[in-house]
Amino acid sequence: MKLNDVARNNISKIIKAKDLKFSDVQRKSKFKVCSFYRYLDGGRKISLEVLNSFSELLNVNPKLLIDKDLTIKKNVETIIKEKD
Repeated sequence: MKLNDVARNNISKIIKAKDLKFSDVQRKSKFKVCSFYRYLDGGRKISLEVLNSFSELLNVNPKLLIDKDLTIKKNVETIIKEKD
């Protein structure tokens, strides 16, 4: 798998794991709508600068975006207790 494919897959996984909408992430980014989606569908290559922008948007280390073995585990905790 090519590095660009790894980055695209990891960016998508992280967006989904954080319960974000792709459109909301795009609006917060500096990317035009068409460019944003072309990065994610493989129409454009992801440069180091773009990779860094995505890492800032998603608040993750850029190294995670190119980790071929990235595993995302989501923990959800619900606490129900009486009011003190």
